[in-house]
Parts: sequence; structure tokens; C-alpha cells
Amino acid sequence: MPMDKFNDINIFVRSAQTRSFSVAAQQLGMSPSAVSKAVMRLEESLGIRLMNRTTRKITLTDDGAAFYERCRQILGELEEAELELKRAQSTPTGTLRIDLTTELGQLHIIPALPQFIKRYPDLKLNISLSNRMADVIEEGIDAVVRIGVGRDSSLIMYGLGTARLIVCAAPNYLKRHGIPQTLEELQHHNCISFVSPWTGRVFDWQFQDDGQQISIPVEGNLCLNNGKSLLDVALAGVGLVQVYNYIAGEAIATGKLKPVLENYAVPGSPISVIYPQKRYLSAKIRAFIDFMSELMKQLRQQKIVE
Repeated sequence: MPMDKFNDINIFVRSAQTRSFSVAAQQLGMSPSAVSKAVMRLEESLGIRLMNRTTRKITLTDDGAAFYERCRQILGELEEAELELKRAQSTPTGTLRIDLTTELGQLHIIPALPQFIKRYPDLKLNISLSNRMADVIEEGIDAVVRIGVGRDSSLIMYGLGTARLIVCAAPNYLKRHGIPQTLEELQHHNCISFVSPWTGRVFDWQFQDDGQQISIPVEGNLCLNNGKSLLDVALAGVGLVQVYNYIAGEAIATGKLKPVLENYAVPGSPISVIYPQKRYLSAKIRAFIDFMSELMKQLRQQKIVE
């Protein structure tokens, strides 16, 4: 429907409600003659007389009364839809689909979610855990939490903090095998490696030496495909592990693990909420970003992230 015709219908409905062109004009911020011309335009386009006019008042014809009732209902539904949309923009409602990076989700985000649920009782959460490169738009995911830098220009990255890789081990392991002081000494230690659950590839350990980032293949008697599992075996004194600070930070703070080779640590990677580019950010995503920002602030204070 052309916008001019829609405006004419709106003017007709207001005129029918007030039974006066002048009152309708006052309410709409128009002149009475402009209101009268809009109704006449509508009648001409429909080929039907909608109103009888006298010098004192206007009345609806039978066709006009039937048309008015239908238009009034439609405009009322449009107004209700607009109000619902505005409420959705201001109050988080509906279903929020989030994919979390596995270990950060397991250790810190999931345990904090009851606070988020209590804050927004009208919001339904659909949470998944993975470290894969999810196609946010294709899979209909509202947002993901990931570590690292994205390359998709259709997505927005909202930075929350920094994750840093740490090499660490239990004090009893270091007491038995010594504390490595150089990268070369890693060959004399049992280094528990992370293996990709999708490709089966064992990841080299990452370090920085003389300003250059280097990858070092390490050897050990165990490979695992989950960061939480790496934490568990490190706590058991099995060997050295290289994990993100949000995995080992609490154990290090309580003395259950001890960091080593800190002079060789690589710069941290960003922790971000990633979501599709949109002109208007929905209230539910904004609420989740605010929640994650508060959570990361708490984790920074505990020195679990940076």
C-alpha cells in the first residue's frame, strides 16, 4: 500500500472517531481543509462515498461505517505490534540462543547463569558449549562467546577481557621433577598436550622469545581434547600443561598449581561476545553483554582473566 494512501486511511479513521474534520485536524496537527482533501482522495481511490458532510457535522455512510470498523481494527493491531516491538527492545523477552567457548562456559559462565535467569525471568535461554567456528547467521545463533580475533566483517566483536596462556603444574610434580627455567628444559618434562576434538591434531605450545612468537612441539604420555580435563590431570600432579588463565587461574590463586616459564608467555587473546551486525541491538543481546561484562569484571578482580 502506498504511504500516501495509508496516511489518508489514518486521517479517515481519526475523522470518523471525532465526527469532525476540525477536531481531527487539531489532533493530527493539520488544517481542516487538508483533512477534508485526504478523505476525498481516499473516496476517489476506492470509488465509494465514505462520509456525508453537512455544515455542522459529518456522518458515515453504510459503506463508510463498515470500512471504518475494518480500518480501526487493522490500525489497532499495527499499534499493538509497534508497542510489542518497542517492549522487546527495552525488556529482554523471547529465546536467547548462545554458544559458549567450552571451558570458559563450564567453569565460569554456566555457574553464574542463575543470576542472569533471576534478573530476566521472561527470557528463555538455549545454551550450547563448543570451541568450533560456529556460523552465527546460518545457524540462527544470537551470539557466541569466543577467544581470539574474528575475521567476518558481518559480525560485531564486543571485547570483554583477555585470555592468556599459562604453563603450570602441581607443586608435587615440580618437587619431583624440578621447575623448568628455559624452553629447552621442556624436553625433560611430561607435557600434557591438547588435541583438537575435530581434527585430532595435537597443538604445539606457544611462547614468545626475544619478541618473536614461537611454537614448540612437546612430548608427554597423555593428550586430551578438553581444557577442564587438562586442569584435572595437572592438579593430580601428572605433568605440565599449557592452558588459558581462566582455566587455571583459580587453582593458581589457591596454590594448587604453580605457573612456570612466565617470561616466555605470549600476549593474551581477546575474549569477546560476537553477534551479527544489526542496526538496532535487541534487548536480550544487550542484557547478555551487560551480564558478561559484569562477570568478566569479577573474574579480573580474582585474576582469572585480564
